[in-house]
Amino acid sequence: MKNCVYGFVTVLICLQVWAGPGDCEAVGTEPAPPPTLSRSAADQTALELGYKVQAIRLAIENPAAPGALKAVTSLGLEQPYYVMVRGWLAHQLQADLSLLDAAKSAPPEPVKARVDFLRKAIRAIDLE
Repeated sequence: MKNCVYGFVTVLICLQVWAGPGDCEAVGTEPAPPPTLSRSAADQTALELGYKVQAIRLAIENPAAPGALKAVTSLGLEQPYYVMVRGWLAHQLQADLSLLDAAKSAPPEPVKARVDFLRKAIRAIDLE
C-alpha cells in the first residue's frame, strides 16, 4: 500500500511538471516557472522558449488580447525561431482562409478577426 501511495504521488508530480504552470491570463505575459530543486541552463532555455510558444498559441486563439501581437513578434523576430513562427502563422492563415472560403454565406467573425491578426503578425515579423 505504501508503494502505491508513493507511485501515485510521483505520477502527480510528473504530471504537474509536464503540464507546466498553466495558461497565461494575459497574452504576452510569461507565467512564473514552477519551483524546482535545480535546473540546467539548457532546461531553463527550453522552458523560456516553451512559455513564448504558449504565448503565441494564446495570441492566435485570442487575437484581440492586448499583448497578442507583441507575443508573436517577441519570438518571431528572433532569427533562430523566425522560420518556425512564420510557418506556424502561415499554416494557420491557410487553414482559416479555407474556413472562410467554405463558409461564404456566413463567415464566422472570430475566424475573420484571426485572419486579420495573422496577416498583421506575418507582416510585422517579415518587415522588421
